[in-house]
Amino acid sequence: MERHADGESIRFTFQFSPPTPDRPSLLPYIIPKGYVTIDGTSLTVTEVNDVERTFGIMMIKHTQEVVALPKKPIGGKVNIEVDMVGKYVLKGVEAALSGAGAEETPLRKLIEKVVRDILAKEPSSA
Repeated sequence: MERHADGESIRFTFQFSPPTPDRPSLLPYIIPKGYVTIDGTSLTVTEVNDVERTFGIMMIKHTQEVVALPKKPIGGKVNIEVDMVGKYVLKGVEAALSGAGAEETPLRKLIEKVVRDILAKEPSSA
């Protein structure tokens, strides 16, 4: 965790450890202007950097006064919970693309059409 003053607000940046098979990354579920809960406080995401595995939030003065996060040391560990909607969307897409009969789902057909359209626009390499 890093923090930087921004007027009366504080900007926090958090970095995830590299993902492992036992602990996959939460980063795919974090999007700018989305929500993330850090140590029990729901906050709006201000930035995401997939390459550096970081995301940022900004905390106004009032919030700083009533939550524990600003009192944590730089580099301190925090509990992060992501919005469940992203998890539901991912699970639904994965099921639609890989389940039994997935080749006949409307989502699969739409993706195939998009791929065909893109390939039709590509100049021929022959």
